[in-house]
Formats: sequence, C-alpha cells, structure tokens
Amino acid sequence: MRFKLIIISILFLLSAIIALQNTIEVDLKFLFLTIKGPLIVMIVVIFILGLVIGIAVASTYERKKRIKDKADDKLRKESE
Repeated sequence: MRFKLIIISILFLLSAIIALQNTIEVDLKFLFLTIKGPLIVMIVVIFILGLVIGIAVASTYERKKRIKDKADDKLRKESE
C-alpha cells in the first residue's frame, strides 16, 4: 500500500512539473480549424482522445471475438 502511494505521488509530481514547464501558447491546426491554447492542455486533450479511440477499437474487437466464439461453440455443439 505504501509503495503504491509513493509511485502515485512521484507520477503526480512529474505531471505537475511537465504542466508547469509547458505553459507556452501554441496553435493546433487541423484541416481548416486553428485552436490556440497552452501546450499542456493540447497534450492532455490529445492523450484523452487517444485513450477514447483505443478503448473504442479494443471493445469493437472484443465484441466481434465474443460473437465469433459463441458461433464456434454453437457449431461445435451441433456437430457432437
């Protein structure tokens, strides 16, 4: 428990240092849109978007795999 608290504290401290050092204003250009904001905000938003896309893709893959496994089980039971 204590080890976990130390690791979380270190990660929080490192995140705070990164946030404090990356406060410069940047432009994010995507197609015809230009968004201005602090660099750390852009990093966090893009990270969260990546997580959401990754979870969506993984859940779609798992759902297809589950459906295929059920079909295989049904086919196996019918052949017995």
